[in-house]
Amino acid sequence: MRFRLAARGGLPAPEPVAAGTAPPPSGNLGRLAFGFLAVCVLSGVALVPFFRAGDPLGSVEEVEAGIPWGFFLRALHALSGQALLVATAGHLLQVVAKRTEARLTPGAWWRSVALLPLSVAALLGGFVLRGDAEGRAAGEVFRRVVESLPLAGDELARLLLGAGPPDPGALLLHHAGTFTLLLWLLTAEHGGRLWPDSRSLVLSALVSLALAGVFPVPLGPPPGAASGSHLLLGPWYLLGLQGALVDLPAFAGWAAPLAVVLAVGLLRHAGERGRRFLLASLLALLVAWAAFTARMLLLARG
Repeated sequence: MRFRLAARGGLPAPEPVAAGTAPPPSGNLGRLAFGFLAVCVLSGVALVPFFRAGDPLGSVEEVEAGIPWGFFLRALHALSGQALLVATAGHLLQVVAKRTEARLTPGAWWRSVALLPLSVAALLGGFVLRGDAEGRAAGEVFRRVVESLPLAGDELARLLLGAGPPDPGALLLHHAGTFTLLLWLLTAEHGGRLWPDSRSLVLSALVSLALAGVFPVPLGPPPGAASGSHLLLGPWYLLGLQGALVDLPAFAGWAAPLAVVLAVGLLRHAGERGRRFLLASLLALLVAWAAFTARMLLLARG
């Protein structure tokens, strides 16, 4: 049994689905993304009791070295989150390629588009919560970018990151609470069900377990221990933005992602000529992201 969420809100209405139903018109990556979200949330809930806001790096190191299979659980959480981002972006490409965005109401479409920046925000919060030199540097950049927002930038930065240096307690609240809850609610609305189907959940869990077994998630040096000549890299999905911020002012850190979100969201409303313009703009932004990512990787190699 699955649930069909009412188009105008309200309680979900049950809708039976026959076995062997054909795949959705926009592909199966959306279902897979929901499965990765469930794996990420469940593994994150298991990690929360071991996290100390007063000593984020120390608590992560204890998980890595002091808890049986703690390193594997942490890798499972981190890599399932990254798989969620990749599956969400892939599903978005499926929708755009098959032109099925018009099947959603305008409000539902924009809420679905919001899943991509929400996923990035949640993942960035987790990266900062590592507490190592790279996480601390990413948190400081995060604060400067948020503070550059017009009108309410300083207040929003205090809300998200606390006062002064990034506060792990405030960030944990949004990483494990606000962002996760919003991701779940919007994904449930988009998918029409409150929990991923068993096939997608099992497949997502198997992929996440395989990734965690193959790819370690190492910690960087503690804050202050990194050499001044050592380039601190942010998460891979934001390396392009990090490279752009080397030369551009801090407001580019929110203006560029906002341009991507608006371009994707407006695809549903544009005519054929406008659609081509928006797709060309998105392609140009993707090329720029790839170029700046390559720049950061080359700089890191020295």
